[in-house]
Amino acid sequence: FALISEVADSKPPRLNKLIPAVVLTVIMLAVVTAGVGNLLVSGLITAFIMGCMGIISQQEARDAVNWEVYITIASAFGIGLAMTNSGLAEVIANGLVWVGQALGIGHAGLYGAVYLATFLISNIVTNNAAAALMFPIALEAAESTGADSLLMSYNLMLAASASFMSPFGYTTNLLIYGPGGYKVKDFLYIGTPMQIVLWVLTTAILSNTTNPWYLSWIVTSSVFVLTLVVFVFPAFVKNIFKKANEAAHNVPGGDPVENSLQN
Repeated sequence: FALISEVADSKPPRLNKLIPAVVLTVIMLAVVTAGVGNLLVSGLITAFIMGCMGIISQQEARDAVNWEVYITIASAFGIGLAMTNSGLAEVIANGLVWVGQALGIGHAGLYGAVYLATFLISNIVTNNAAAALMFPIALEAAESTGADSLLMSYNLMLAASASFMSPFGYTTNLLIYGPGGYKVKDFLYIGTPMQIVLWVLTTAILSNTTNPWYLSWIVTSSVFVLTLVVFVFPAFVKNIFKKANEAAHNVPGGDPVENSLQN
C-alpha cells in the first residue's frame, strides 16, 4: 500500500517552462561569471523575465522572500555595529586572541578559537546572523595579531555554515527535524564528529597555505568518507533494521522469526 498525502503549498510542476527557466539561469550565471554584470542586478532581471514569461507568478515571488531571515540578518548587523562602537567586539576579540596565543601554535590557535565561537553561535541562531555577529570580532582579532584578513573571512564563512549539531541552526535542519522523526540527540550524535573534523581541517588548511591546493581536497575528501563510514552508515543501517523489526511485529501473524522458530 502507498500512503499519499497532500504537500502543503505545492503545485503540479510546469514542465513546459523547464527549458526557458534553465536557459535564463544559465545566461545569468554566464553573465555574472564573465564579469559583465552584477549578481544582484542580473538576478533581479532574470526574476523579472521569469515573472513575465509565467515561469513564476507574482504571488510565488512574494512568498519566496523569507522576511524572517532578512530581519534576523539586519538585526545581527545592527548588533554587530553596536558591539563595535561600544568596544565589546574588541574585548571579545582580545579574549579570542589570548586563547589563540595561549595555545602556542601561532595563527592556527586564533583561527581555531574564532571558528569555535562562530559555530557555537551558528547552532543557536541562523548562520547568516552568526556571520554578521562575529565578523567585526574576527576582523578585529586578525588586525591585532597580523593574521590574514582574507583567510579569517574564509574561516568565519566555513564556521558559520557548519550548523550540524542542532536542528535550529539551519533551515534544512528544521525541514527534516519534524517529518523525519529526529531528536536533538540525533543531531548531536551525527553532527558533533562532523563539526570536530571540519574544525580541525579548516584550522589546519588555513594555517598552512604553502602546500599544493589539491592536497587539501584529497585530505578533506578522505576524512569525509571516513566520517561517513564510521558514524553515518552504522546509524543508518541500524535504523533500517529497527524499522524493519517494528514493521514485522506490527503485521498480522507476529514476528516472522519467532513464527519460523515455533514451526
